[in-house]
Amino acid sequence: MSAGEVLATVKLRLRLDDSHDALIDSYVQEIGQRILHYTNMTDIPAELEHTWASMVVDALRIDQPNDEQIAATVGGGESMKIGDTSVTSGGSGGGLSNTSKSVIDQVVLNYRIDLNRYRRMRW
Repeated sequence: MSAGEVLATVKLRLRLDDSHDALIDSYVQEIGQRILHYTNMTDIPAELEHTWASMVVDALRIDQPNDEQIAATVGGGESMKIGDTSVTSGGSGGGLSNTSKSVIDQVVLNYRIDLNRYRRMRW
């Protein structure tokens, strides 16, 4: 499974242009490392491609609510809640009190049901 394929899937799902590639790639890399750490694997299996992409989409939507193109993917006036973190789209005020690390940690925990199937014991 390549990070490039996940990046392409995320761009397609969010309908983002190439100007977001560096930002998306940073989330793809970070989430990929968290998946590897959580599952105790050395490579991410192809079966987790869609889960990996969904995790990146969630992290982007939560951590980048002031980016107009990303905020537009949440829907007008809607709020999204993942775990105990919520984001209301379209607002220019506020921002998040969470750091990227805590957002990514929460996203990984929310997908643990999908990841547990691939989790290996560490000896």
